[in-house]
Amino acid sequence: MAPTITPRAGTDEITDQFYAGEAFIGYGAQILIGQADGDPDGTPVVPETFVAVPDVESITPGDMTTGIIDKTHLRSPGRHREKLATLRDSGPIACVANYRPSNGAHKQHGGDGFTDGYSLLALWRNVTENNFQFVLPIEAGDDGGTPPKAIALTIRGVVSKYQIGALTLDGKCSVTFDITPLKDYSDGLI
Repeated sequence: MAPTITPRAGTDEITDQFYAGEAFIGYGAQILIGQADGDPDGTPVVPETFVAVPDVESITPGDMTTGIIDKTHLRSPGRHREKLATLRDSGPIACVANYRPSNGAHKQHGGDGFTDGYSLLALWRNVTENNFQFVLPIEAGDDGGTPPKAIALTIRGVVSKYQIGALTLDGKCSVTFDITPLKDYSDGLI
């Protein structure tokens, strides 16, 4: 006889249940760059101003991994390898966008809302630590101006890759850039 499974109260427990599937699309997601705005004496403005990178086609969050070391020795029990979990890490967030060389996001001195020194190109060239936001929609908005409900993950990171794509006769030119987190940002996930 099969065991009886009682779902925990207040959960969407699905074990041994038939249910309609759900899916998620990235429509409405954005990558924004902090503009390190503040007083000339260095006092930051709170909240910091963030400007969206234009024409982003895809955002691939980096892998979140945990290091594993092998601690096996010649008398390990059960003739089986022994392992030890070490440190967690967050890989680079890879983004692809339409390359727009006349937009401030791709100019050394900014423009279009980007402060001098805080465009993608400038942050990469100057190896500048900066704040970024990854805005992840959790419910759809509409094209009439209602923004989607979203979570905004603030990431302290560095632009670790900036690559202009192929220039061809009849294809658009893209730009690929990676933002490598310098510390854990996973506490902002729901």
